[in-house]
Amino acid sequence: MNATASSLAPPQKILLATDLRSHGDRALDRAAQLALQWGVPLHVVHVQPCPGEDELAPLNQPSWRPGRTSPIVVERQIRRDLRQDVAALAIHVVDGDPAEAILDVAAQQACNLIVLGASEPSSPSALGRVTEQLLRKSPVSLLVVKSRPHGAYANVVVGTDFTDESRCGLTTAASWLPDARLTLMHVLDIPYTSLWLDAEHSTGLARMEMATMRSFLDSTPLAVEVRARVLPLIEHGHPEIVLRDHVVQEESDLVVISAFRRGLAFHLLVGGTSRRIVPAVPSDVLLVRAQP
Repeated sequence: MNATASSLAPPQKILLATDLRSHGDRALDRAAQLALQWGVPLHVVHVQPCPGEDELAPLNQPSWRPGRTSPIVVERQIRRDLRQDVAALAIHVVDGDPAEAILDVAAQQACNLIVLGASEPSSPSALGRVTEQLLRKSPVSLLVVKSRPHGAYANVVVGTDFTDESRCGLTTAASWLPDARLTLMHVLDIPYTSLWLDAEHSTGLARMEMATMRSFLDSTPLAVEVRARVLPLIEHGHPEIVLRDHVVQEESDLVVISAFRRGLAFHLLVGGTSRRIVPAVPSDVLLVRAQP
């Protein structure tokens, strides 16, 4: 699969999904920052419970789901909470299931990046329901915001397994974030490595892995100056743990991972590694939707 110019260009429209709770202001600030950086319109969607649901809310809705609010009040709060002047701003207040409604608005408005704040699940190793549904179903890239933005993304980690899909993640990160420092990380999870690899064979494996990394980089369509600012890094361990530790140590502000829609393989990638990485790392996470 070759990355096309359209897939590499920054999003032409951004959709922010918000439930108006206090933690959502970080996602609002980041969505506004990216809209200004790329010079694109920002759409904001707030999903309300369907009419008539309020009376039974304690019985059939989770505790975090708010009741209905006047669309005028919703728009007033969003505009008040915006700390940046976004010229092309559109606000949508819709009814329905949150994930399905968000995807419907994204399709109707031709948005090619969905931004949402990190949910607050009962366990830090679990995903919120809406986030998980969007990870599985969204045909466009998804940005999960956890940290308060302090300018453009500057220190970015791109995960790779040396597939064409992960190549799309690297080229997209380089195109969308041209001024960021990029670390290209491959994490190899080999159980009981120390029990069957002596020092000599460990060195040989490290050389082979780095040669594969270099070959992957050489075959990736990047400008010479862009390739020069990509730091290749190979680690061993569980991907979500290694990424989490790297983000903390290096103060990375974004992790980029790729997903693709190809039957069972899509399910395995998003239902497995990505599903674990998103809640595990403390930084924002960009899931790049590679097209088959």
